[in-house]
Amino acid sequence: MPKSVFELATHALPQTCLSTEKHDDRVLDVTLHYFGCLKASEHEAYFTSLPQKSKRRIVEEKLRVRRLRTHFEARPKTENGVALKKFESSLSDWRKLNLRRDPEPERSQRLEDLPDMSVDYDIKASMIYFKNSRPFDVPGVDNNFPNQKISVKDLLCDEEDNPLMQSCDDDMIRYFHFPANNMIWVEEAIARYYHEQRPKPDDFIARFRPQDRTKTQMLLSPEFWKGQQQGDWDCEVHARSMKPLCEVISIDPISTETSPNNLALFMPYLHWETDRGRMKAASVVKEAGKIRFSNMAEVVDQATANEQNIKTGHVNVTPGSKGSDTNLSLPSYNVTKAPLNLRRAALGRLLRLAANVSEAMDSHVDEKLMYEYLHADPPLQPRRTLDQSYYGALKNTGARDRDQVVYRATTPMPHECDMIHPKDKCAGCHDGIRKVPRLIMVDQLWLWILDEKTIISCFPKRWGKNRADSSAIHKSIRTRLKAARKDEIRTAFDLALIIVDQCSRVFFDRSRMFERQPNLVDLFADAIRGVTYKQTAAFDQFLTYTHLASKEYNSRDKIGNSATQNTLLNINPEGNLLKETKDILDELNIMSRIKIQQQEVAEAFVKHIRHILLPKVNDARDPNFALLSEDQLLRPEKHEGLRREQLESAKWTLVRANNLLAGIQSRISELKTLQNAARNTSAALKDLLTLKQQQAGVVEAREAVKQATETLKQGRSIMLFTVVTIIFLPLSFCASLFGMNTKEFNNGVMTLREEFYYMFPISIAIIGTSFILAFSRSAFLAPFFSLLWAIISHPIHVASTWVLTKTGLYTLSRDLKAKASALNDRDHKVTGIMKANAMREKMELKAMKKLWMEDAVEMREVEQTPTRPNDLERGESTGSEVNLNQLYYSPRT
Repeated sequence: MPKSVFELATHALPQTCLSTEKHDDRVLDVTLHYFGCLKASEHEAYFTSLPQKSKRRIVEEKLRVRRLRTHFEARPKTENGVALKKFESSLSDWRKLNLRRDPEPERSQRLEDLPDMSVDYDIKASMIYFKNSRPFDVPGVDNNFPNQKISVKDLLCDEEDNPLMQSCDDDMIRYFHFPANNMIWVEEAIARYYHEQRPKPDDFIARFRPQDRTKTQMLLSPEFWKGQQQGDWDCEVHARSMKPLCEVISIDPISTETSPNNLALFMPYLHWETDRGRMKAASVVKEAGKIRFSNMAEVVDQATANEQNIKTGHVNVTPGSKGSDTNLSLPSYNVTKAPLNLRRAALGRLLRLAANVSEAMDSHVDEKLMYEYLHADPPLQPRRTLDQSYYGALKNTGARDRDQVVYRATTPMPHECDMIHPKDKCAGCHDGIRKVPRLIMVDQLWLWILDEKTIISCFPKRWGKNRADSSAIHKSIRTRLKAARKDEIRTAFDLALIIVDQCSRVFFDRSRMFERQPNLVDLFADAIRGVTYKQTAAFDQFLTYTHLASKEYNSRDKIGNSATQNTLLNINPEGNLLKETKDILDELNIMSRIKIQQQEVAEAFVKHIRHILLPKVNDARDPNFALLSEDQLLRPEKHEGLRREQLESAKWTLVRANNLLAGIQSRISELKTLQNAARNTSAALKDLLTLKQQQAGVVEAREAVKQATETLKQGRSIMLFTVVTIIFLPLSFCASLFGMNTKEFNNGVMTLREEFYYMFPISIAIIGTSFILAFSRSAFLAPFFSLLWAIISHPIHVASTWVLTKTGLYTLSRDLKAKASALNDRDHKVTGIMKANAMREKMELKAMKKLWMEDAVEMREVEQTPTRPNDLERGESTGSEVNLNQLYYSPRT
């Protein structure tokens, strides 16, 4: 049997770690291969063969796992603690079903022996160095360029070996990156750079004596730092953000610098996140808020309970070769394994719980970061969704977030499986299981250029991605710098332009589309095309039903008239399409607003670069150096005093700056194209709704004329009945009165007075009851009748529902309904094809008849013509073959 294209493509790729087949010596990640591919009995031999650096990585990973397990076990009531407990229980059940003993209790180690690691130890900051425009490896730091990292704690410590506090040579460029928008980290890093102390929030001396302010205080002055923060301390957490800004800053508190060489930049940019990661982050933010604003007594009690659990807790240490599978033995008595279906079900539960524990381990660092810095002073600024960045005042944007175009396109659609046989596979389920719901996020780039030699940046990463992430911004920056050409990074501005460019080109770089990263432009284009197609179909349907309504109105047969009118008067489909179009336009407007902010920040950044670079390449004695334009700079033959090296460096930086502006402008144009398409579709839907409204007026006018005609006919009939009643009513009354069997007229038993005494009360009671029943829908009587009906119908409904559910008739009816729906769909397809073939055959027969008639006419003309045309003698076509092809051809539907 030939293999499918997918199978061939899959087997053509080289197998790596965690593949279904053996991958031999192709090991991309030593830690992943050690824990995920090898058996326990193979660990010791593989660990011995590794170099010292790889051994250190494995040991650090073991310590991390041990520390996380201790943390989860010490908090058994938390979500992570419950997940770990369920996993251990499921693992024990799986071992019992497969006749495997639980491993022997391992020696435990007191938790006090492990160091108390804070989140600053767990999070790594990136270090990238250039020396003489070439990549440079910092000695004493793990890994090589551009993957060298150091813990945030070590980078912010006040020690001499801190890389931030070491002097920077003139031929060196340094770049430090923090993976979160943490304002405290920024203040500490800039203070370490200038060998100063972090500014205090309540420093009144610096406020009233500006000449005593330090360089750190000048750089972090309110107009360039806290004054740019949007959102107060009592606002929603997702409302926190920095206003877009790019300014040069003078750090001299006494005199004004003619050419400041320090720059601060704040810029928003687009990125993405999975819906599960967003929900996890939102729950952690909510819990952190509860802890921050809860009662002090509750906090003390919870902290005491956690401390008691930690003191009594133990952690298991994995020994070297004693944990291998060779030490396990099966029971000696005669038993059999559990059935295969039970073992598979247990394995499925075990793998699902293992995935939950792995997810908890990956997101633990992000949770600690939130709990420690989210409500600090100054606070951490978390990631925001597209709607949170624009509607900051909303308390909860969960419903709006799940209405994003990207979320709808990447989420499996709910459907009823069309499986007729249990062994059949549902195509909808097969396609939906591969989808991962994702959303568009708005992140922030914070960047400082210090003394034109050092760059400090901050921007967040995806939730739980503490390992390699191919779609991460900093990963793309490192990849770009690794592929940089010789002498491409000559100044700190070249490196800063690359950072800004990589942040602004997310979703728009066709050369860097990753597997999980949503293709933003294509998804929005598909959504707009889908709405446009539905709008066109709705317009065609409107014209069709309008024509049918006209024919039904003019015809004598009035069957189906109400159904046609109901379709014409129903605006729900068009209203839903218009709402979807409005949502698309809303998201495009938000993204365009972000891109325009990027353009403003980039233009200010390029302007400051020109002001800083142009004077340096010009003759210092030229009094008009500030008026030197970029065009003049790019023509060195007119300025003999320019230094060649600085000129080439400035030219390269300015060209890159112009490319950055051109790239942002092209992305804005691409979004405007999508906006115009969505606006055109929205305008077409509004026109369709207007036509429907006008058609509703026509229908109402027709109904009014029809009702007036019916009213006129009924009035004439009532007039006839009224005349007859006026004539015969007195006669009937007199006949009834004198025909009564009373003593006065016919010697009856009762007198006329006595008969009136019984007749009138009974008539009044009957007439009153009739009026009450006729007007029972009034606001006063309706509740009584509703209550009466509810009392009568409640036991009937409960009893019938109980019978249907207990006897299985309810589930049987739903199964039968699903099968009937599938058969109806198949019936519609088959009958549609048969009808299409019948229509095609009819059209072909009609075309053949027309062709035969034309041939007959042509033959008669030829018979009447004495001589044949020259073109026929030469065998040229008279056009009948062309007509044959045109008439006979009919596309199959």
